[in-house]
Amino acid sequence: MTDYSSFEKPSESRKEQRNERKYYQQRDRSKFKKTDQGKEDQPKPPENSQRGRVVAISTGAILVKVENRVVSTSLKGSLKLEITRNKNLVTVGDFVWIDERGQIALVDPRYSCLSRADTLHHRKQHLIAANIDQVLIVASVEDPALKPSLLDRFIIATERGGMKPVIIINKIDLAKDMALLNELEAVYTLLGIPFIKLSALHEIGLDALKEIVKGKASVFSGQSGVGKTSLINDLTGGNRKVGAIVQKTKKGCHTTTYAELFSIGEDALCIDTPGIKSFALWDITQEELTAYFSDLQEFAIHCKFNPCSHTHEPGCAVKAAVTSGLLSPIRYNSYISIFEGHDEANSLR
Repeated sequence: MTDYSSFEKPSESRKEQRNERKYYQQRDRSKFKKTDQGKEDQPKPPENSQRGRVVAISTGAILVKVENRVVSTSLKGSLKLEITRNKNLVTVGDFVWIDERGQIALVDPRYSCLSRADTLHHRKQHLIAANIDQVLIVASVEDPALKPSLLDRFIIATERGGMKPVIIINKIDLAKDMALLNELEAVYTLLGIPFIKLSALHEIGLDALKEIVKGKASVFSGQSGVGKTSLINDLTGGNRKVGAIVQKTKKGCHTTTYAELFSIGEDALCIDTPGIKSFALWDITQEELTAYFSDLQEFAIHCKFNPCSHTHEPGCAVKAAVTSGLLSPIRYNSYISIFEGHDEANSLR
């Protein structure tokens, strides 16, 4: 694996707030004639440019695979001037066009994208990976502890971005009681979401993981310390650096410092991403949240009030379903945690 630590980190734009205002002004179509609407065409690649795929982004470098070689490049100045709601303009997995000067001149439209609200600026979208088939949401039984609401945050972002979620529960050898895991497995299996229990340390359940990545482009994502890098090492036979758990906090360290795309065997691709400590949902309203909980939605259509937040209203069919045992309390509590922001800082609109 190439060491990119010597590259300098590009400075943040000092015009971020002004650009955001301009973005919203440009989105206001009332200042344009009706005949002008819908005429925005997708830009064409420049002449003599080459198409490639972003395989790594580190501090100061964008690595793009063009045919059988990897080149280090940067964004063309005109791209940096574009006003968007994205914190980063390119991400690992993007298909891009490199012009004659060796710079990225165009980014192709994405058919899928995993993203979250930026940690510091929740009105900005932080792109994590693009043009992939599935997100392997990795969690651990302990060190760090399993958080069902975080699983659901990832599931929502995955489905919203046009990908398939897969839940990977690592470190099952540390489980003191399998009751919670078995209940979670029953809930998510009923929702059609693959649920794999394994131990990277003891090589338990790895065959199921190898089977599910076959023929697909996958991104490993989850908290720091859950064992993403160890699982990737098991899949590839590699020796990527694995971090230890900070014993005082029982949380993982960031050992993967930048995202990187590489092959798993002959027919599969994988993106390894840095671990996260929080995952704020991007551009979702409180009213929209229920739609991403299909099991809640099944009962929500029978609520007395519409809309219903399913938190305090009388005649709420969702709360009644939880009380009667028809709806999993784990899922309902997860919904409430996200809705009210108990599990972490809330970014819902």
